[in-house]
Amino acid sequence: MNQVLSADAPPLPCRLLIVDDHQMLMQSLTLLLNEQPDLMVVGQLRSGTDLLAWLSVAATPPADVLLLDLHLPPPDGLTLLPQLRQQWPQLKILILSTAAAGTELIDRIATAGARGFVSKSADAEILLTAIRAIQRGELAFPPRLQQATLLTVGATAEPSLRLQRLSKREREIVRLIRTGLTSRVIADQLSLSELTVATHRRNIMYKLELQNLASLVQFAIDHGL
Repeated sequence: MNQVLSADAPPLPCRLLIVDDHQMLMQSLTLLLNEQPDLMVVGQLRSGTDLLAWLSVAATPPADVLLLDLHLPPPDGLTLLPQLRQQWPQLKILILSTAAAGTELIDRIATAGARGFVSKSADAEILLTAIRAIQRGELAFPPRLQQATLLTVGATAEPSLRLQRLSKREREIVRLIRTGLTSRVIADQLSLSELTVATHRRNIMYKLELQNLASLVQFAIDHGL
């Protein structure tokens, strides 16, 4: 008899790939991340060249989230980002760097395709929070720059890439909005508060570069949501 998985079975761990030219840092990160029940490091690479070679033999992204050092030997992280976004759009990228998180740097990496930024000097909890946020389809930039980053990302991305920003819950809410349901009714159906639904709607509009309900409904129709 085939074994049937329980509906309460835990989800599969988020698969992580680390690319950094500092071996000791990679090893420390791997130990930290593998201690988390919902995270699993599937690879460690030391250069952008190694990364591109590793990905070139994969039919689908062999990882969910890529932790990418910004300052690699050529090609560096910033050079790699546009290529990764174009060829492996489902691979969510979190930039790790010793550089200060200034507005100009964050704008550049967000425009190039990164989903978040964490300083290498940050606490472990900040890194873990960022990884989990990105896995859910959210952005993970420093809070003081997050709003500006949402606008920067939205200004350049193609519709298919915008769609990939949405989390599973946000896609579900878009489908319900498309049917004409109000936030209150959606909240009742999903057992959420009305405030939570309103927050999701606001984030959806930012991520999809949309300005009003009519454009959101049309986007949902055009993309089969």
